[in-house]
Amino acid sequence: MKKIQLVLGLFVAFISMSTVVTAQMKEGKISYERKVNMHRSLPDPQMKSMIPEFRTDKFELIFNESASLFRSVVDDEAPDPFANAGGGGGGMRMNFRMPTTTTYTDIAKQTQYEERAFFEKEFLIVDSLKQYKWKLSEETKTIAKQLCKKATTMITAPQMRMRISRGGENNTDSAANAPMKPKETELVVWYAENIPVSVGPENYSGLPGVIMEMNVDNGASVTTAVEVSAKYPKKELIQPTKGEKMNRAQFQENMQKLMQDMQRGGGIRMGGNMIRVGGGN
Repeated sequence: MKKIQLVLGLFVAFISMSTVVTAQMKEGKISYERKVNMHRSLPDPQMKSMIPEFRTDKFELIFNESASLFRSVVDDEAPDPFANAGGGGGGMRMNFRMPTTTTYTDIAKQTQYEERAFFEKEFLIVDSLKQYKWKLSEETKTIAKQLCKKATTMITAPQMRMRISRGGENNTDSAANAPMKPKETELVVWYAENIPVSVGPENYSGLPGVIMEMNVDNGASVTTAVEVSAKYPKKELIQPTKGEKMNRAQFQENMQKLMQDMQRGGGIRMGGNMIRVGGGN
């Protein structure tokens, strides 16, 4: 009888342990860090010498089974990596604070609400969830203590060109100022099936688990989860409402016009130099 009780006790303990291991997380918060290679869009060696090669920004994703909210996390106490870049002389301060973004996904309605601030203008992009053709793999790795699987797809990534003109000279080279065409590139992601909510950073979704890492164009931009928590501010998981309302295509058209206006206006003046910006949609 004692042997039977011992076997039953071990069986119950095993079942309990298995339940804990396979327990799925369907709501919570994930903190991310994004590392962007700033030198990839800078053909000018002198420009590269004035800014660090990489910039790191923080984001967070709060979610439950019906919605998610991905947003920028502004760290005001973090040192500006562009302050006094270049070192020579008195130095030149370059503040390249990235635009703030909030993306709310209504999972049930398959609709996204994206709030963006860009050069003192606010936009509210409302559109249906974009469908991606994911190629799934059985390759795995662990990210933020979560076992993840690999998936890939092709995306059209916007291109940005920045040039420097010494002494504020007005470069009228139309070929140099022409907008760059969008580039089709590979997106590699890692998703956690143990968190079976089909969302992720920005507007990416459509996988059998939350996206824990995104690698755009072989390291041009890498967004990686650094911490996962079951606790999250439930009251903050709300749809954004600020900004001029438009769909994604209209927003891209607006961005193209803004870039063209910047080009016609000479770009952005920094110190004794003129930073010229060119981009696609």
